[in-house]
This record gives sequence, structure tokens and C-alpha cells, in this order.
Amino acid sequence: MPRCRDTLRPALWLASLCVALLAACGGRDDLPTLPPDLGFQTLDQGRLALTDIDGPVLVNFWSTDCVVCLREMPALVDLRQAYAPRGFELIAVAMPYDRPDEVLELTRQRDLPFPVAIDIDGQVLAAFEPVAGTPTSFLVDRKGQIVSRHVGTIELPAFRKTLDALLPL
Repeated sequence: MPRCRDTLRPALWLASLCVALLAACGGRDDLPTLPPDLGFQTLDQGRLALTDIDGPVLVNFWSTDCVVCLREMPALVDLRQAYAPRGFELIAVAMPYDRPDEVLELTRQRDLPFPVAIDIDGQVLAAFEPVAGTPTSFLVDRKGQIVSRHVGTIELPAFRKTLDALLPL
């Protein structure tokens, strides 16, 4: 018959691992520091710098072949329309491997009301590393500091609470 200590050991190990992983994911320590001159090459051939935006901005990394990304886009459109009057902006950054013509076509088909950037050389992606997959989004405050990272679909009720705290009424 196994001793109590022997049967608890795997459970304690698993609990310790979970606590360590949660601590690693929950803190701001693992969020990158953005370069002050970070800019985005938008589809309209313009350059948009974070310093040009007066309020918080959600930088959303997405891909033309990401079903989850495309499914999330209508919610991001609604979010941007709801919060833009209060100073919120959203920038959708296509992955470096996306073909620019496909990004342009999807942007037109979906009539996206926010800036869409093409990151052909991967410099924007590198500034936000780690980005393991799409969608991955970063909320950046007015000072250019990353407030949070969202891997996968954004949990909108919680995200709206965060925006409400960051934005004046």
C-alpha cells in the first residue's frame, strides 16, 4: 500500500507547476518594452507611429489564414467603434508571411474601420516578442507602455473594464 506522502507527491508537483506558470503569465515583467519610435506601415502607404495616437491602442497581430482571427474581427470592429470616441485606437498588424494583396483584399471585404498594417520585414513583430501565434494582442497605454498581452481571442467583458479604467468618460 502506498504511503500518503508518495501519493501526494505528483499532485504537489502539478500544483507547484501551475502556480509557477500562472505567475509567469500574470505579471508585467514578461512584457516587452517598446521602442519610442515604433511605427507601422499601413495599407494606405502611410506610416503610423504609436506617438501619433493620443489614447490607448490595441495592437492586434493576425493572419489572413487564421480562422480564429477572422472570426474575432467583427468583435474588434464593434470594440473600436464603441471606444474610438473616447480616444481608443486599434491597429491590426498582418504577419510578415501574409501576402500584402491578401491582406488588402480581406481588409476591403470586411470594411475594417481601423488601420491595418503590413509588417513585411518583421520589425513590428520583433518589438512585441514573444508572439507565438495569432491572434495575439497587446494593449498599449498613452505613454507607450504595454498594459496587457492577450493570446487567442480577447475576453471582451474583462477587456472593456480595462478600457473603461484607462479612458475618460
